Amino acid sequence: MSEEIPNEIKIIILGSVGVGKTCLITRYKTGKFLQHIPSTFGSNFVKIDKIINNKKYVLNIWDTAGQEKYNSLTQTFTKNAKIVILVYSIIDKKSFLDLDNWLKLVKEENGEKGYVLGVAANKWDLYLQSEVSDKKGKEYAKKINAIWKSTSAKEESKGIEELMSELTTEYIKIEESGGNIRTESIRLDKNMASKDKKGGCCGGGKKKEKNKITTENKESVVSKDDEEKEEEEDED
Repeated sequence: MSEEIPNEIKIIILGSVGVGKTCLITRYKTGKFLQHIPSTFGSNFVKIDKIINNKKYVLNIWDTAGQEKYNSLTQTFTKNAKIVILVYSIIDKKSFLDLDNWLKLVKEENGEKGYVLGVAANKWDLYLQSEVSDKKGKEYAKKINAIWKSTSAKEESKGIEELMSELTTEYIKIEESGGNIRTESIRLDKNMASKDKKGGCCGGGKKKEKNKITTENKESVVSKDDEEKEEEEDED
């Protein structure tokens, strides 16, 4: 009897510098947290074998650079991706606002269909320093038709494990049904019950270094007017 040939799923991880993409992938693959991981230059490739629904799958995960100078290369790596995960740091509002730019790279290379989208709100162990609320993250995920999860590579792998499980299950379900590969039902996890203000992925506290992405897309996730309106509502 010949050995079963595993199905391969290409997964691309996108996000700004310092959001913890490599830490998340390392945690997912090894179950360990490595604090001192250098920034990714170009891309890194990780292969993980998984049994899903009693079938063998190989997850080919591409960890991409967050620096602007690698954007054209990153866009090329997104080609034919079946699962796209956008990562932002909850303690770095700019990394959240940059998500539209990363999604634009994907759409320019792959169009609007053919992949399942996920959003990882990373570094939830630093929740008390958060600059982006869970509500805003979930609203954005709903807007782009993505599955949202809060994650932390430092505290535990639960968030990234759940996100990867839901995304791969969604992809396989839609692929087997012969439908367009874009999730129609958005599932948002409940707020994490335990919030720890100590530590954080890849160096812990808030990084001052932020990458600046140049784009012709002038839309942002949260407009200035919306922010001012929300501030007025908070004061009331």
